[in-house]
Amino acid sequence: MINKLRFGLFLTIAAIVMAAFIMSIGVKDDKREIEKAVLTLNQPMAHLADIEVLERNKVIAFYEWGQGTASGEYFGIAVLAKNLFGGWHFRSGATSVTPDDYKLGWSFQDLKREFSDYTDMIYGKILDADIKSVLVTTKQGKQYSAKIMEYDYGERFWFLITDGVDLVDATIKGLSINGETIEQIPKYNL
Repeated sequence: MINKLRFGLFLTIAAIVMAAFIMSIGVKDDKREIEKAVLTLNQPMAHLADIEVLERNKVIAFYEWGQGTASGEYFGIAVLAKNLFGGWHFRSGATSVTPDDYKLGWSFQDLKREFSDYTDMIYGKILDADIKSVLVTTKQGKQYSAKIMEYDYGERFWFLITDGVDLVDATIKGLSINGETIEQIPKYNL
């Protein structure tokens, strides 16, 4: 009888400790932890632009770095995963220089290795204030509107994440409020 009471007491204490542990993980400020993980990449003048949660414990953090440095300005992504203890760690990522001769930055990222439901992503910084929408046309002719995000007092970027749609060789258009093409990538067929 006493052994059953001890075992029951042990299970109760273990359940309380486990619940407290799980709650402490959930209480952590994820945005702050994600930003700290991005800053561990040691890129000068880095700051977070946005976070997109794609799976329960995996995110894509969009960030800028290099503003005001001799090496130029960069825009990129970091794929981060949450560990068992609630901390975020870097899994993969990419950055590209912010182009001087384009009005719309762009990069491609293969997501198949990092996410179970997503395959492709294209993204970039919007460098012309007159661009109000971004239209992506696949090589099969299907069109998608990219999501546009604003950060840091009027800075903007765009992205499109797909779940099986091939974005390799897609055409990207930055459009005015009237639907006129301001920038097209690639530049042919303008």
